[in-house]
Amino acid sequence: MALNAQGYFNCLKSYLHHDDYGVQQPTAGAVVLKEKIHKAQGERPKEFKVTLSTEGNVIVIKLDGKKDRLFHFLDDTAKPWSKRCDFVIFNLRKSKLFPYCMEFKSATIPPDVPDQLTASLAWCKALQATINAYTGKKMQLSVTKYVFSEHELADSPYLDVEGKYLKRDHTIRHYRYADLNGMALADLENSNIEVIR
Repeated sequence: MALNAQGYFNCLKSYLHHDDYGVQQPTAGAVVLKEKIHKAQGERPKEFKVTLSTEGNVIVIKLDGKKDRLFHFLDDTAKPWSKRCDFVIFNLRKSKLFPYCMEFKSATIPPDVPDQLTASLAWCKALQATINAYTGKKMQLSVTKYVFSEHELADSPYLDVEGKYLKRDHTIRHYRYADLNGMALADLENSNIEVIR
C-alpha cells in the first residue's frame, strides 16, 4: 500500500531502532551533526560540527561508528554492506519526505567516499524494501548524497571544475564546513536526485 509522506515518516519513526542509531536533537528547528575524524595514525581526532536549520520534522540516523554489524544476519567482513556514510537524515516538510546521505571528511576526500555513499543509498533501498516486504507500506524516496570537508577548492584534484561535485561521482555534492553552518537543510543543493521506487 502506497503511503503519503506523513504516513511513511510515521512508519520510519515507529520502525527504526532509535536507541542504537538515532541522534537526539537538542532543539526543534535545527539538526546538529558531530563527527570525530582521525586524520593520521597517532594524531588526536578532530571533531567537526555542522548545524543546519530545518523546517518540518526530522529523523537523524547515525549509520557509521557503531560496533555492531548493520545487518546482523550477514557477514560484515570486507563486504559491500559494511561500508556506510556517517548520517542519513529524513526530513518531512511540506507534505514531502527528503532523505539526505552525508559523509564527513577532513581536508582530503579519499577515493572510497563514493563507495560509502553508494552503500548508504543501498541501505535506504534495503530499508524501504524491508518495510514493504513485512508491512506492505511503501513510498518512493528521492535521495541526495553529500560529502563535507575542509578541502580548499582551488584546482582541486577531487572536485569538478565548478568545485561542487566529486570528479569520481557526479551525484555527490561537496560542501566545506565553513560554508555550511547557518544554512538550511532544505537549501543544500544537489541536482542529482536518485529515486528509489
